[in-house]
Amino acid sequence: MRALVTGATGFIGRHLVAALVAAGWQVRCLVRPTSDRRPLAMYPVEYCVGSLDDAAALRRALEGIEVVFHLAGATKARTAADYDRVNYGGTQRVLAACAALPAPPPALLYVSSIAAAGPSPRGVPLKESDPPRPAGPYGASKRRAEEAVLACRSYQRVMVLRPSAVYGPGDTDFLPLFRAVKRGVLPCIGRQTLHFDLCFVQDVVQGLLAAAASPQAWGEVFFLGGQASTWQALGEAIAQQLGTRLRRLVVPYALALAAVEGAACWARLRRRPSVLSGANLRERLQPYWLCDSSKARQTFGYAPRVSLAEGIAETLRWYRTAGWL
Repeated sequence: MRALVTGATGFIGRHLVAALVAAGWQVRCLVRPTSDRRPLAMYPVEYCVGSLDDAAALRRALEGIEVVFHLAGATKARTAADYDRVNYGGTQRVLAACAALPAPPPALLYVSSIAAAGPSPRGVPLKESDPPRPAGPYGASKRRAEEAVLACRSYQRVMVLRPSAVYGPGDTDFLPLFRAVKRGVLPCIGRQTLHFDLCFVQDVVQGLLAAAASPQAWGEVFFLGGQASTWQALGEAIAQQLGTRLRRLVVPYALALAAVEGAACWARLRRRPSVLSGANLRERLQPYWLCDSSKARQTFGYAPRVSLAEGIAETLRWYRTAGWL
């Protein structure tokens, strides 16, 4: 099988490329001229240099491809319009490039996010049949991209996968938490308990491969979750492996919001994307981000195998080896 991976140099993308190569796929990666290809240097992959804005590059990248794993997107941006331009607009351009090819177009597996579905009301894990209610600009842009993908079901094999919060070797989102816990501190914004689903990156990647190989999965939407946890429990699990004593550092919500808004304003003045904004902070601090993966389990045998303790240990080993921790 010949696959195109967009977002191949990203956190999940590099793990997906490794798994595809190990499974015998021929892999082509769409990479921007500025992308750091070092994480992929050990794999026998082909590169196509370009971006989601480059129609000619997309045509070259799609030549001879049977399955597209579309992971490229923006997880931080200056404005809601910037999220939409990359996540929704970029997905539209990939779909248009596929449709322009001689029939049949390649199958497309879109890696979305639990953010597209929104938080879980009353703490009940979300199912794919629940109406999406994104809570912020990132989730809204991913949801619009999902709608664009699913609108192609009548003439193209497409699929939407929504991973929960993904962690593991190479992840930068959870790195600040690991560093804080190493110092013996668990930073908490407000006093509300946060519940969320965590999934180790290699479990997510195996789910992507299993879904791509399942005839029954095409045309559908699936959650890919792992293990439910709380912020406190996650911090304590990391502290146990680091051998540190943990104390909570509670930051009032109003103070955190003011700091985030100030940082976002400074980033806009410097014309740079901000990791967090007020809207993103409110999105992340929803009390429940839980999902039900039973549909994926029943359809293509999705079965996360890495426990939270094992995943934390593997992530810690990688951070230390890389000099990040």
